[in-house]
Amino acid sequence: ATPRCSARALIREALERYGLNPEDFGQFALCDVVGRPGGAGGAWQGEHLREVGDAERPLLLQELWKPKAGWSRRFEIRRRQDLDRDRDRDSNGAG
Repeated sequence: ATPRCSARALIREALERYGLNPEDFGQFALCDVVGRPGGAGGAWQGEHLREVGDAERPLLLQELWKPKAGWSRRFEIRRRQDLDRDRDRDSNGAG
């Protein structure tokens, strides 16, 4: 991966690497998650999630914006249907 890679390209690469069909990339989204240690046993806990646009360049984003001290960022691949369900739940006030 390079700073020129798009989120779409990174998803395809990850699917390929894990033996999944890279043509299914449309079912997945790359998410920028900011969090910090603090869960059970000091586990990392995401506090804020933002879906990265397919054409955005996540590694460039990582270079340009750093979380505050004590916070960290990671990129996660999530199923779009799960993100849609979470958005629906949040917009209905349940969560």
